[in-house]
Amino acid sequence: MPSEAPEDRDALREKIIGLGETSLHKSYYPELQSRLAELERFRALLDQTYDAIFLLRAETGMLADVSASVSAYLGYSKKELLRKPFIDLISPQQKARFAEFIRESSDMASESGQTFIAPLVARDGTEIPMEITVRSVTFGGERYVVAIARDITERIRTERELRIKESALESSTNGILIADPTGAVMYANRSFVAMFGYDGAGTIAGKNLGAFFADPTVGEKVTAHLLDDHAIVQETIGLRDDGSQFHIQISGSVVQNGAGQPLCIMLIVMDITERVLAEQMRRETYAQLGKNIEQFAILGDHIRNPLQVIVGYAEMIDDPFAEKILEESRRIDGFVTELDRGWLRSANVRQFLLRHGDGSSSARRVFFRFSNLNEEDP
Repeated sequence: MPSEAPEDRDALREKIIGLGETSLHKSYYPELQSRLAELERFRALLDQTYDAIFLLRAETGMLADVSASVSAYLGYSKKELLRKPFIDLISPQQKARFAEFIRESSDMASESGQTFIAPLVARDGTEIPMEITVRSVTFGGERYVVAIARDITERIRTERELRIKESALESSTNGILIADPTGAVMYANRSFVAMFGYDGAGTIAGKNLGAFFADPTVGEKVTAHLLDDHAIVQETIGLRDDGSQFHIQISGSVVQNGAGQPLCIMLIVMDITERVLAEQMRRETYAQLGKNIEQFAILGDHIRNPLQVIVGYAEMIDDPFAEKILEESRRIDGFVTELDRGWLRSANVRQFLLRHGDGSSSARRVFFRFSNLNEEDP
């Protein structure tokens, strides 16, 4: 103003054009530089992340900005990407569903975030499975959508392997039980549930291993042994949910982490009741067979003893019928000898006696006693 002193006008002029001590330019410029440096640092951090970050305009769906990792994933330059609508990067099979998802997400509050699984299509046509999290934001009065895409290829592969392994566990005909290091059950497959007579896996979870053995202390011993030696194979008596007992064989191991610390205990359980009963029957059969053979040998001796007496008396008799008596006696002795040899002539019986003599030692004795009766037989 004309009424102002000349020195005041000069000071104001210098302040406006940035020459004065309290210049507006001088006070604002350092702060501006600091903010720009902060933004550059933040942008550098974003560009170093493995996640692909997209900024798209909510109204048009066109890309407004992308992080450097987007080009690394998809093979497009940033300039090419900024001319594309984001929907063009989505796999054709998922475009319609993703467009609807974006419309719903853009109507939500800015702090809300939604996740969508869809492949992004790279420049060479490769489809990369991504987990895309979108969030609606507002800058300078304009609505945008921030989409953060994470490559889940490895996760999908791991999940597939886990499903295959879980399917293998579930389809196993053997019972499989997984417990934590304290012995508390974490998982049981269908075969284990059926083998022990439970209604479902949910009724087993949380139980202690001791609940599945006729002797509850077996569970503690198995757990302690596994944590000490990391492997076990043992036959014992199992206990069903209804209290009935049956023969089982358990083989177990400890699953460890990279540091060698136990994560869980895995037991494989087989119902060996039929095998145990068959072995018991086999032993009893072998023992009985040995007794039968020994009794037959004794019976042969009982026949021969009186026969020798008859022969002796016949030889002392001077009578035409004495020769007939001797002839028939020799026939009887031949029959008895042939019966003895008949038992030993069979190779199967010989192998049976030699291999399975564990339950019929008397049968072995009989075999060696009579083997010299038929040395010429093969």
